Amino acid sequence: MWDRILDGQFLSKLGGVGGIVAILSFMWTFLKKNQVITSLTSSKIERLISSKEKRTLIKISNYIVYVILGFIVSVFLTLLYFNLGMNEYVTLVISIIGTCLYFIIVYISLTKNSIFDKRFSRLKNFKFSLIILMVQILCFFSVLPSFLANSIAEGSLELTLDKPEVLLVNLTLTLFSLLFTSSMFVLLIIMTFSQLREKFSKYEYECFYVLDQEYEDMKWFIYHLIDKEHFLLGNSEYIHDATIFRTDERSKILSEKIHLLKILKNTEDSIEYYI
Repeated sequence: MWDRILDGQFLSKLGGVGGIVAILSFMWTFLKKNQVITSLTSSKIERLISSKEKRTLIKISNYIVYVILGFIVSVFLTLLYFNLGMNEYVTLVISIIGTCLYFIIVYISLTKNSIFDKRFSRLKNFKFSLIILMVQILCFFSVLPSFLANSIAEGSLELTLDKPEVLLVNLTLTLFSLLFTSSMFVLLIIMTFSQLREKFSKYEYECFYVLDQEYEDMKWFIYHLIDKEHFLLGNSEYIHDATIFRTDERSKILSEKIHLLKILKNTEDSIEYYI
């Protein structure tokens, strides 16, 4: 397989190691410019007062950080499996186990009353699902590293200092492969975890609101920023159900007491907090 890829001069189109350096440099510049640490640790209220563009940057920053972490883990697993002497049968077993666990996770997250829902409480089922998800993540991130480790051990993928040109090409191909699979697996994991979190969450919906200055029994729900200085507000928890809208200055909203409303699932009750 490696020979066919190399004969097709696959890496020459990607720019070799320079391409990897360029990608990592772009990621670092992006994360530094957009204050990724602040974005990753931002609270719900901080995300609320951020613009749509800023919230999008937060999601992209999160994804890039996870991809980098996944790439580092993949490199570590490749070295570990090479030292352990992994063979192709182990790679096959890991692939089968990971695929089976993934289908179990999909079944749990998409089925309203699964077998596990009937046997376990909500909390136990959630913990059980997280354990399966963690093992599945390990399996998915182990497939390519174990394959690469086996290829290096068998000699089909040469990484020796005796042939610097071959070493450079093979090393670049290996790193690109690990980076690509890491980006794909991270995207899949984020989607899967989001489905699990949505299923096991006690709340149907969360939103923020402020009380009207004249009529305190009237709630104005905060939807989003329409520009840098103005919020869009409405008279319903859901923007598509609102019949009255208004705009307010950002500084004015932040000077008032902001309430967090959490609507419980399968009930008309709700929980309110003051911020």
